[in-house]
Amino acid sequence: MRTFAKCYPTQKWQIFRHYEPDIHFFISCCDDPQADGAKRLYVDYGNENVHIEHYQDPTDLPVIPDEFGTFAPYANATTHAKLMLQHWGNKKVWDFFCASADRESFDVIIRIRPDLWIHRFTRPDHYIIDLYHIDSPWPKTVLTPWWGKFGGVNDRLAIMGRLAAPIYFNMFDSIHSHLSLGCPFHPETLLAETLSLNARAGKVIVRNTLLTEFSTERMDGSRRWAEIVTSDMVEFIAATR
Repeated sequence: MRTFAKCYPTQKWQIFRHYEPDIHFFISCCDDPQADGAKRLYVDYGNENVHIEHYQDPTDLPVIPDEFGTFAPYANATTHAKLMLQHWGNKKVWDFFCASADRESFDVIIRIRPDLWIHRFTRPDHYIIDLYHIDSPWPKTVLTPWWGKFGGVNDRLAIMGRLAAPIYFNMFDSIHSHLSLGCPFHPETLLAETLSLNARAGKVIVRNTLLTEFSTERMDGSRRWAEIVTSDMVEFIAATR
């Protein structure tokens, strides 16, 4: 859970409160000292709305050779082994969600990293029709942040419908297929390719225009601020005009 205990108040105020009282949490995390931070959710939302499982990191995940990250559009922030754990973790929490609840009963699914310090967030359904020009059912739509794409799609926060969610969370299953086509081993690029392939098949609608800004709060107390470049602003304007 990394720095969730520290970031949680910002997440609750900026995001979670907009979906109360009918909000449920599904947390799948490594059984380490930081895992206890999730228990705060029991106090605020009750046992019936909070579902937590713990695990030990697997040691048998596929090894991705360094050469597959050589031509990434931007340098990876950590090792391939740690990135594979993150991708596997997304799939694991999706499996946990499906085993713990009736996914058809959820209209909105949020993917959020535990270590995000949220500076700003606007609930999408207040402006979704005008801003995103969405002319098809919400269930297959995924909204990702308008910035921090690093050549692909910002993978730290997303709001999506129930049909888009399995595509988003199960990217792990497509990694080797993407690599075989020449896709670099790079989180934002892999997610962009997964969503793009499914978008062309008509299975998902992707809008990289979610109005939010956040920083990443590190364990050492330092902070990775929002990375916003000129191309982000140009693409956002083009997508929403």
